[in-house]
Amino acid sequence: MSKMLVLAGGSVKGAFQAGVIKALAEKGFQPEVIYGISAGSLNAAFLVNALGQQQLDGQIPSFQQAAEDLWDFWETRITRPDCLSRPLSMFELGWTALTKKFRGLVSSEPLRALIQEVLSLRNLQASPVGLHIGAVNIMEGRIHYVDPSNSDFMDYLLASSAVPILMPVVKIKGEDRRSYLDGGLRDVTPVRRALEDGGTHIVCVSCHPEAIEGGFFDSGDLLALVDRVMDIAVNEILNADLRETILINQSLPADGSVVMDGPYRGFQRVNLESIRPIQPINIDIQRFTKMDIRRMLEVGYKLGLDQIQ
Repeated sequence: MSKMLVLAGGSVKGAFQAGVIKALAEKGFQPEVIYGISAGSLNAAFLVNALGQQQLDGQIPSFQQAAEDLWDFWETRITRPDCLSRPLSMFELGWTALTKKFRGLVSSEPLRALIQEVLSLRNLQASPVGLHIGAVNIMEGRIHYVDPSNSDFMDYLLASSAVPILMPVVKIKGEDRRSYLDGGLRDVTPVRRALEDGGTHIVCVSCHPEAIEGGFFDSGDLLALVDRVMDIAVNEILNADLRETILINQSLPADGSVVMDGPYRGFQRVNLESIRPIQPINIDIQRFTKMDIRRMLEVGYKLGLDQIQ
C-alpha cells in the first residue's frame, strides 16, 4: 500500500478537511488506505463506506464521487450543534456528578445515531480502500488502531470522536477496562503510523494551523472553555506529531532505499505532503450554522486547490 491519506482530528472543523479532500480527489489523488483520528476518523469512515457501497452496487469505485458525497454529508447533515450532541440539563449534570456517574457535559447520542444511519460495517468491509482509526484506552493510556474487521468498529469510531470531558467515555462491550476516548489525546494525526506502515506517498490533512493565537471566547462558559483548552492541547500535539515525522522522513536515505537496521529499520523516505489552514478556523461549537459549515468547506477546497501538488 503506497498512497495513504491521513486525516487529523478537529471536531466540527472536519468540514474544512472535507473541502480539502474534494480538491484532492479532483487533482487525481486516489488513496489505497485512509487513517483517521477524531473528526478525521468520521471523514475517513464515510469515504471508505461510500467506496464500499459503490463496490457492492457493481460500480467502479470512484474516490472523487466519495469525496463529493462527503461534502454533501457535511452540508446537509451537520448543519447545527444538535446534529452531533445534546446539552445536558443542570439537573442531569448535577445528578451524574453527585452519583459519580459523570457522562460528559453533552450527550453523544445524536452522533451515535448519525453514525448508525450513514455507515454500514458491510460497506466498510467491502471497500477496496483500507481504513484505520485510533482511539485511546483511558485505563491504559495507550492509543489503539482498529479497522472494520473488528466487530466493535462502530463503537471505536464513536470513541475516536468523543471529546474528553465534553462527551462521555465509550465502553466497548460495557467493560470498564475497555474505556475509550478521542484518539487525539495521543495522536492528533496518525501520520507516523502511516509512515511505519510503508506508505510512499502520504497526504496529511489537518484542521489546525501551526499557531492558534488570537480570537475570543467566553472563559466563563464551561463548554467554550473545554473547547478552547482542547484546541490548545490538540494544536501542540499536532505540531509535535508533524515535526517528528518530517524529521524522521528527512533523515531517511534520499534515494528511497529501505533502512536495513537501527531504530528506523524497514522505513524509507516518502513523498509527504502536509495541508493545514493558514489561519485559525473560528467556529462556535455550540452555535454553528449551515453557513459556517459551508464556509469551512469552501476554505478547505480553495486551500486544497492552491497547495496540492
